[in-house]
Amino acid sequence: MSKHKKQHVIPRCYLKAWCDSRAPDGQTPYVWIFKKDEQSGRKKAPDNIFHQTEMYTITSDNGKRDLTVEKSLSGIEDAFTIVRNSKLNFRRDLTAEEHFILCIFVASMHARTIQQLRHMSDQWRRPLEMMQEMDAQIKAASPEERERMASIPSLRSSDSEKGMTMDDVRRIVESPVETTLFPMISTEAPLLRRLDFSVLCTNSDRGFITSDAPCVWSDPEAYKRPPLYRSPALGYKTIEITLPVSPNQCIFLNRQGIRGYLDIEDRALSEINRTTRFAAEAHYISNQDGAEDYWFDPGVEPEDSWENRHKNANKQNQADA
Repeated sequence: MSKHKKQHVIPRCYLKAWCDSRAPDGQTPYVWIFKKDEQSGRKKAPDNIFHQTEMYTITSDNGKRDLTVEKSLSGIEDAFTIVRNSKLNFRRDLTAEEHFILCIFVASMHARTIQQLRHMSDQWRRPLEMMQEMDAQIKAASPEERERMASIPSLRSSDSEKGMTMDDVRRIVESPVETTLFPMISTEAPLLRRLDFSVLCTNSDRGFITSDAPCVWSDPEAYKRPPLYRSPALGYKTIEITLPVSPNQCIFLNRQGIRGYLDIEDRALSEINRTTRFAAEAHYISNQDGAEDYWFDPGVEPEDSWENRHKNANKQNQADA
């Protein structure tokens, strides 16, 4: 039987921090898993959730299984667990290497989810369709039309200059794990290291929740910008990246000078849990049953939102006219 077929999208070592401490002695440790839009959960062992068969396995044309991705992710998980257990749990200062290990882990948790891999695949689907349409047009063209196409600089290139081929783009669409996962992690981690690094802490009994997409990029000022510019990006001063690492702690990356271990109030805890639940794809996780109503509150559109400001400006212009 093939080994390592059951591969976790969200690592077991990560989820174990959310095991219910009130479980009876002798019972398999469990977390509480909730459907995204429900407030009652069910008990599940971390080993039995958020996994897929051969999720990170690369299969060659001859059927040979390549577990490089799975084993590399496992190495990142092991390094994170050591830092969490030896430093974060005790609020100890991090070395530069330990800081970077956590940034790599944050990047991997952002890149490895089904949600993110699907997004990467979808991003390249339209370019692939356009290339396929162009290829079909070239094949259907007459010799004279092909000659004219060959004279167009954008369609003419040497082997050393042609860049990505249609097969390259097809591989990204069909195999995002193989083609985009580690390039994304290796690009993102050094950028995350430049951000201000903080660990938010709470002694709340429930504490932080997590989910099937636990690394959340958000921007509390995005609503003031036009829709096209609302996606969270590292270039914005107000970018915030959260990754709960246990019910008691949450990594918080920012560009606002917030650093170190910080105790937060219950209101801030509820806000982060609300953001985590809204960003989940299908499920969220807690160390106990039940949920706060506030996590499901979509809020109201602020008066200073881009839409409201432009709507009011339009009304004023109409009144002046």
